Amino acid sequence: MKMKRALLPILVIVIALVLTFVLIKSRKVPKPHETTYLGPLVEVAELVKTSRQVIISGTGSAQSRYEVGITPQVKGRVSELSPQMVAGGIFRQGELLFAIEDVDYQLAIALAQSSLAQAEFELLRNENLADLARKEWHLLNSDNSAEPNSLVIYEPQLKSARAQRDAAQANVQQAELNLQRTRVFAPFNCYVRSEQLEIGQFINAGAPVATVAGVDQIEVVVPLSLDELVWLQVPRSSTMQEGSLAKIELQSGGQTFKWQGVITRALGEIDPRNRMARVVVTVSEPYAQNTEGKLLNDLLPGMFVEVHLQGEEISDVIAVPRGALHDNDTIWIVDEENRLHIREVEIIRRERDEVLVRSGLNAGEKIVLTNLTGAAEGMLLRPQLRGAK
Repeated sequence: MKMKRALLPILVIVIALVLTFVLIKSRKVPKPHETTYLGPLVEVAELVKTSRQVIISGTGSAQSRYEVGITPQVKGRVSELSPQMVAGGIFRQGELLFAIEDVDYQLAIALAQSSLAQAEFELLRNENLADLARKEWHLLNSDNSAEPNSLVIYEPQLKSARAQRDAAQANVQQAELNLQRTRVFAPFNCYVRSEQLEIGQFINAGAPVATVAGVDQIEVVVPLSLDELVWLQVPRSSTMQEGSLAKIELQSGGQTFKWQGVITRALGEIDPRNRMARVVVTVSEPYAQNTEGKLLNDLLPGMFVEVHLQGEEISDVIAVPRGALHDNDTIWIVDEENRLHIREVEIIRRERDEVLVRSGLNAGEKIVLTNLTGAAEGMLLRPQLRGAK
C-alpha cells in the first residue's frame, strides 16, 4: 500500500509528460508571412493650373492731399467768425471763415475815388490846354513845316496827368481789393486743423491764424519693396496711364471699415533707410461714403490702415503652399508608382502663404505636403490625398 502511494505522483508526472509530448507533436507549424513595406504615410494634393491676380499688401498713414495755413492779407479786428471756425469744423469751398472790420477800408475807397476824380479833372484840363496850344501854334506858324516844341503843346503835362490818373485808378482798385480781403473764405472743401481766432481780436496782415486741410482727397503713402513694383501700374506725369486699384481697410472694435482708392503717383526717390519705394494711394471723397453718421466710416487723416493693391493677373501658373517648397526651389512629386521625385521649379512670385510656379510642374501631378527626414529620389511613399479620410 505504501508502495502504491509512493508511485502515484511519479505516474502522474509521467502521464503529463506524455500528454505534453503528444500535443507538441500534433501542433501545426505556422507558415511564415512576409509584410510588404508601403513606405511612410504622406499627405498629397493634386496640382491644377490657374490664373491669379497679384495682391500686394502694405500699410501706411492717411493724410490730406491739400493743407494750407490761413493768413489774412489785411489787418484789423475780427468782426465776424463762423460757428464752424473751430478745430474739426467742416467748410465747403467759398464759405466764410471770418471777417475783419471794414470801416477803414471803405473810407480808403472813398479817398481813392476822390483822388481819381481830381486826377481825371487835371487830365481833362491839360488835354484842353494842349488842344488850344496846338491850334494857336498852327495859326501863327502856318508857313512853317517844323514841329512845335513839346512844352508849347503841353505834351509833358499830358503825360504827367495821364500817369496821375492811372495811379489814382490803381489806388481805387487796391482799396477795393483790400475791402474784399476783409472777408476770408474757405479755399476748398476742408476741415479746420487748428485756429487762433476770437471775435474782437486784432490780427496783423501776414500772421497765420488757422490751418485747414482738404476733405475731397485723402492720401496713403505705402512703402513697397522694389520687387513688388513690377506687378503694379504707377502713373507717371508723361503718360495718361491709370494706376492700380486699391482697397483700404481699418480694423477697429471688431469691425472692418473699407474704402476704395487708386495709385496716383510714386514719390520720386527710394528711401535710403530701407531701400523701399513709396507709392501714393488716393481716396476720393472719403467723407461722402459715410451714410451712417459714424466717425470711423470717414477715412480720417492720421489713421494707420492696411492697403491691398490689385496688381497684374498672372495666367497659367500653379499655386503651391510655401510649406511644400524645399531647398534650392525644389518640390516633391509622387508618381503613379508612389515613388518620390525631387523637381526643380521656376517660381514667378512668392506670396505669404503660397508660391506661384511658372514651369517645372504639370497639372494633375500630386505634390507631397508632408515633410520627410532623409527624403531621396525614388523613395517609396504611401500617399493620402488631402481631405481624404
